[in-house]
Amino acid sequence: MESSLKNYTELNNSFKKKKLIYHLGAAAGFFSEYNNMILAMLYCLKNKIQFKLYSKDANFGYEQGWTDYFIPFCEGDFLPYQRHNPRVAVPSKKYDPRVILHHLLRPNTFLTFELWNFFHNRAMETQHFYIPELGIDGGLQEACQILTRLTWQYSKKTKNTVDEYITSLNLPEKYIGFHIRAGDKMQEADLWNIVNYVEKAQKYSDLRTAFISTDDYQIIESFQAQFKDWSIYTLCGKEEKGYYFQDFLKKDPYSIKKSQYSLFASMDILSRSEIFVGTFSSNIGMFLGMRMDPTKVHGVDLENWQIWI
Repeated sequence: MESSLKNYTELNNSFKKKKLIYHLGAAAGFFSEYNNMILAMLYCLKNKIQFKLYSKDANFGYEQGWTDYFIPFCEGDFLPYQRHNPRVAVPSKKYDPRVILHHLLRPNTFLTFELWNFFHNRAMETQHFYIPELGIDGGLQEACQILTRLTWQYSKKTKNTVDEYITSLNLPEKYIGFHIRAGDKMQEADLWNIVNYVEKAQKYSDLRTAFISTDDYQIIESFQAQFKDWSIYTLCGKEEKGYYFQDFLKKDPYSIKKSQYSLFASMDILSRSEIFVGTFSSNIGMFLGMRMDPTKVHGVDLENWQIWI
């Protein structure tokens, strides 16, 4: 992986004519931010645009943003006015004096909102990506998988903490992974019944052992009540009653850090499952579709992985 990261750094830094400053952690939950970062990186690679990251004020961070948890993979941008660099612009944003000044001082350097509609776009799903320096030669999902492996590299502290979470569960070697979201997800898409997840899983596996990632412990209780012959593992605490993004933003830095470690551990566990069942109309489902073998990832809402718009 070190050689892949080195290859990416060299290739990314070779793009001198145009640059993008991607503002990470500015507007939404972690995986919405992360998934779109991967799409932006790929768009930049294809179009020979140097990718730079600003995450100092990331809503999931507690000191530096991205490097609170992961090793750096590109140059960071640290100018504080980048907090005024949104991912989706209001119509008048291009007339913002700060944006005008930015382009005067840093010509040919895009802000996130200026390229958002180009990479946050299902037209990417039909494209072929050929970037031999990184071993990319295929469709969107395959290309995103390579960039996910390249960027999902924990710092030593994060790795040690995440490993402690995973070890504490004493998981068996084989299990099915479920992601069953509640909370504010019901504002974005219909919630599926637990039965739908189990029926989908049973189409592909005879296993009756599951790790369930959820934000509401009532999901765990309901699963256990309906499927008594299953063995269930989870990192969801009994006190959890659903994830609501606006409530997450009010947490103190320690609570945010703890929440992120648990989230990352859950994603690592799901990525190692025999099969994963979730929703592609969620950013965690989209992420695992980029991280795992596509033949092991199944949606209850959609048959095929796609960009979640």
